[in-house]
Amino acid sequence: MENINKSNAASFESLGLTKTKKQQAKEKPHLGQEEFMKLMMTQMKNQDPFKPMADGEFLSQMAQFSAVSGLKDIKESFASLSDSLKSSYALQASSMVGRKVLIPGDIAKLSSKGGISGAVELPMSSSNLKIHILNAKGEEVKTLDMGSRPKGLVHFKWDGAKQSLNKEGKLENNGRAVAGNYTIKAEIVADGKQQAVKTMVVDSVESVSLGANAQKMTLNLANGGAKAMSSVRQIF
Repeated sequence: MENINKSNAASFESLGLTKTKKQQAKEKPHLGQEEFMKLMMTQMKNQDPFKPMADGEFLSQMAQFSAVSGLKDIKESFASLSDSLKSSYALQASSMVGRKVLIPGDIAKLSSKGGISGAVELPMSSSNLKIHILNAKGEEVKTLDMGSRPKGLVHFKWDGAKQSLNKEGKLENNGRAVAGNYTIKAEIVADGKQQAVKTMVVDSVESVSLGANAQKMTLNLANGGAKAMSSVRQIF
């Protein structure tokens, strides 16, 4: 029995498991796969034949130590991934400032020189799509007749020209509308019935806000207020 214990001690010493407390304090405890297998084989060769499982608890503790070490490595990997994602979100946020986006909404701003752009998402094909432009008083200043359109995204643009009925009762452009906010409404004719459809407008990104952990990016738009990045349909 004494020879077995001496053999175990020599094996532990060869694996560096009999170092003093001062030496252990200076070194970071680590049990690699190779060392663990050597230790297990040494235990099997030198175990007490009358008590073959006496040292099983020691091996179990070593296995638990290895598992804890592995969990720590996983935690550090996730922390590194989180830092990378934060940097990616911040970079994406900075690149959005000054860009134009297509966002759900029905209010668009007409400048003194530019126009208004937007789109509608048709849930089905339509024999007649019309876009109505209304001023702050609710008066219609322009109707865009888009004609027959298939299901899907349909873009439109208004150059700011007003329209009115001429002597013959036909609509014609009549100067330019004043700068300001305008309401966009759209309607289609599908299966012989007229129905409204939701609109989207093009707006400019003035700044970007990031939520907790640099996630949930919010776009602060020139005209549409704060909108979630996830609601953006297109980026220009």
